[in-house]
Amino acid sequence: MNRLVIIGNGFDLAHKMKTSYYDFIFSYLENSFIQAMQDRLYEDDIIKIVRNSHVVVPNIDKMASVNDLLSFNESSRSNAMIIGNILDDDYNERTPKKAFTLKIKREFIGHLFTKCCDYNWVDIENEYYESLIKLLDSTDGKIKNKKLEALNDSMKLLISLLNDYLELQKPTHLTTAYISILEEEIKKQDVVTVTLPQDFKPESTLILNFNYTNTIEAYFKDNAGNGQKLQNIKVNFIHGRVNDEGNPIIFGFGDELDSEYSKIESEKRKEFLRFIKSFWYFKTSNYHDLIRFIELKNFQVYILGHSCGLSDRTMLNMIFEHSNCKSIKIFYHKTETGNNFTELTQEISRHFHDKGEMRKKIVPFNKCSPMPQSEK
Repeated sequence: MNRLVIIGNGFDLAHKMKTSYYDFIFSYLENSFIQAMQDRLYEDDIIKIVRNSHVVVPNIDKMASVNDLLSFNESSRSNAMIIGNILDDDYNERTPKKAFTLKIKREFIGHLFTKCCDYNWVDIENEYYESLIKLLDSTDGKIKNKKLEALNDSMKLLISLLNDYLELQKPTHLTTAYISILEEEIKKQDVVTVTLPQDFKPESTLILNFNYTNTIEAYFKDNAGNGQKLQNIKVNFIHGRVNDEGNPIIFGFGDELDSEYSKIESEKRKEFLRFIKSFWYFKTSNYHDLIRFIELKNFQVYILGHSCGLSDRTMLNMIFEHSNCKSIKIFYHKTETGNNFTELTQEISRHFHDKGEMRKKIVPFNKCSPMPQSEK
């Protein structure tokens, strides 16, 4: 029996790397406001920020959230203070001057900023798909074309910015606990779909890395930790990697099982399919390599930091419901107040048509373990 290890963003977060979409958006806005504060103007293809004169701006370095940053644009004395008697003509006690004037040029990205403020979290790929679905109902062809082009241009910009941002994120502290997890035996108690006589080492292990970063590769180097390093394990960067023209970043949506997807395929406008992941998989052999692995023989799945959300539903359904998949073991995120094990099982269930098989394959909580966290 083989083992397929699915690694997602939670793996990077466990290494204290700021690689969530929220971290990315916060960093972009923070740097933009800092530039505007220094130069009185910041402008790119997404936003324009003008620092207004005669206003004391709070310390941007102490801003802790996207909402804090965007509050600079609010007319509030708590966020911007008028200096002395030098006032603009439009200022009075009831309408204090704004610290910054912020113009968001792209509707979709403005929507992401709002979602960040509301929930302190945002899944860009899901938000993109929902925006795409809304465009299907537009009856005005010219407006539909214009909005579709703007939406896809926004995604293109985000991919470029995300690439630049992730290039700067490096793992600084590894933990040998992950070496132990990736090299551990397949436990017979974790598998009920077939009878295993004893625990044994997997014949072959493939790491299916959904991240664009190279965090997992650090564990294959001589200085991985305490003289240990991973060996004889392959890594498939299924969604591409930072600054790799031969394996470009795949960013979009991958739920072709969704009821609305058939409507997208029926659209004559090919731009509706521009960021559907399936068409990006054809650019490399990664997807075929995955198929070869799961077709070869029985395998167990380990889930390390992947949310198992709908944006990867087509691929995860293929893996989880494959006849060779015999067990799914979750390494959950544990906090002081609880864990996300149940949430992950609920997400995994969305990828199963046969719920009976799902209940057989998912390893129970008392036999699963929390994800190791970097001490840094």
